[in-house]
Amino acid sequence: MRQQVPDKAYFVEMVFKHMRIIYKICNLYAAQEDREDLKQEIIYQLWKSYPTFRGESRFHSWMYRIALNTAMLGLRARKLKYSSLSDFNLEIRDENSDQIEEESRIGQLYRHISKLKDLDKTIVFLYLEECSYEEIADITGISIKNVSVRLVRIREKLRKLFNLQNSTT
Repeated sequence: MRQQVPDKAYFVEMVFKHMRIIYKICNLYAAQEDREDLKQEIIYQLWKSYPTFRGESRFHSWMYRIALNTAMLGLRARKLKYSSLSDFNLEIRDENSDQIEEESRIGQLYRHISKLKDLDKTIVFLYLEECSYEEIADITGISIKNVSVRLVRIREKLRKLFNLQNSTT
């Protein structure tokens, strides 16, 4: 049986269309100096896995799964340090105190998210990307019920981290 040749043009078009997925994963899982290497590794793994893409899920769901697995497994294997997001700088464009406070809370949220376990970090990332529970379950390989339970626990953990931080400041 002859193996089907992957459609390179479609692959390139879809990767470029969803490139923000790769950038966000790199920012979440890699230290700044390792992000370009991780981006290249993700693209390589996507291309390498592309012949097995059967279209049973949407392309971006498949892309999330490959990119997240590459980020989690590849970084561990190469012993790259995860980003603590200490280099996460928000560009403040306006002196409006409400906007500054909101941007500060977003920065705190990302710092707290970066401290979560890999799977929890992945789940909250996909949730913030507005993926459905079904999509999150498909991408992570866990049940929809487990996604729901984990999100409740993650929210509670993040709430505690925020309360702890606010009580010490």
